[in-house]
Amino acid sequence: MSHLIGLDLGTSTVVGALVDAESGEVLRLARRRNDAALAGQTLPTRAEQDPDRIRALALAVLAELARDGAELCGIALTGQKHGLLCADAAGRPLTPLITWQDQRTAEPLPGTHRTTLDGLHARLEDLDWRDNGCRIAHGYGAATLFWLMRQGELPCATQRVCTAAGWLGGQLAGKPPVTDPTFAASWGIYNLAEESWNVAFLDRLGFEPRLLPPVLPSGQTLGGLHPEVARQVGLPAGIPIYNALGDTQASFLGACCPHPPVAVEELARIVFLNIGTGGQICWMAPHLQSPTEAVETRPLLPGRYLRVGASLCGGAAYAWLNRTLRAWLSEFGCELGEEAVYERLNNMAARSEHADGLRVRPTFLGVRGDPSSEAGAIEGITLHNMQLGTLARATLIGIVDELRDLYHVHAGPMTCGCEVIAAGGAVQRNPLMPDLIEASFGLPVRMPAHQEAAAAGAVVAR
Repeated sequence: MSHLIGLDLGTSTVVGALVDAESGEVLRLARRRNDAALAGQTLPTRAEQDPDRIRALALAVLAELARDGAELCGIALTGQKHGLLCADAAGRPLTPLITWQDQRTAEPLPGTHRTTLDGLHARLEDLDWRDNGCRIAHGYGAATLFWLMRQGELPCATQRVCTAAGWLGGQLAGKPPVTDPTFAASWGIYNLAEESWNVAFLDRLGFEPRLLPPVLPSGQTLGGLHPEVARQVGLPAGIPIYNALGDTQASFLGACCPHPPVAVEELARIVFLNIGTGGQICWMAPHLQSPTEAVETRPLLPGRYLRVGASLCGGAAYAWLNRTLRAWLSEFGCELGEEAVYERLNNMAARSEHADGLRVRPTFLGVRGDPSSEAGAIEGITLHNMQLGTLARATLIGIVDELRDLYHVHAGPMTCGCEVIAAGGAVQRNPLMPDLIEASFGLPVRMPAHQEAAAAGAVVAR
């Protein structure tokens, strides 16, 4: 029996899945908390991680899975998208990984209210960003690279800019970093129809094409596991390393079609909802469709695309309620832990049979593509319905309904979802969520076969 390892470099967790290569069954998981975030960052807009620490965590996960002595036929990669790091000719990192959460391009420029992202968009004003499937936003690789160049902080020795997963793939195979269409598209400068970097955007932004990684198919063999890395983790040298796939696409495949080969017809009937810290809703498009500010079009499989709508707050809205409640209790000298409060909120929300007219608009971080919307709201308050359980239930309903509305507005008449697959920590930890999702969408809901769908999906895509 041969096995594959799917390795997911998540923002908060690094996960490895040992997968049966024929059945797709996940046999074992290994996890490490991603503690690579750089401490002591002076600006709250910065979100950086240490690439060498990410590498160490990934190797520890591989070493743990290697102890099983299973016969391996390859390692497939996935991980957080949008982020960027700079590497030298030997593949050594010259900068931290500047992650998708980074907001440095939102910092006001000296003496003005304009930001770096405003300047970037002004340069591209007459170019059609829809060719790229998304408009460049804060935290996207193109915005970060533009900031580095404008600030004179692009290291002189930079030979290639890359994602964390692209960089680690090169480290494992002893090769320069490359990328795939899913990661390239996440930077906002990749032409989906032409399947190449968008030359017009590169020229306008002043990006040297030599700095960008070659775009190879998802799952293509990069090379064999480098002997030195093999020695460190206890795996055979030379086993194939497969090109990384973006985490959204990997999660969709791992949750919706965990058994290879991928059945495209099966994928077409699924609405995939992922609610963790953020919130995303995804569905497959049979052909290239024009994106909007609210819903992006991303590569998935050859000739197939993934429509992705994201709420900027998502599950963080429920975390806000938890945090606010604990702060209020603390003012009265009562201290409760985060998990204890979540458990009580979940129970009270379940006991409240309805929201009793209370409505929560969980747009506390704004709405993607709508700069006029900068805050959330609690509406429908009466003298009698502002109970804690009712507020908790209304908050959860608001999180789900925001994503449902994205689907209903943008899916189009040719899309016919038959079921919802619901994943993410906010769904896994709250038994009420599947019922609320089913009531909101009017479709049956099921959970994915694997909790770590992205790691399993990386294997599906190879």
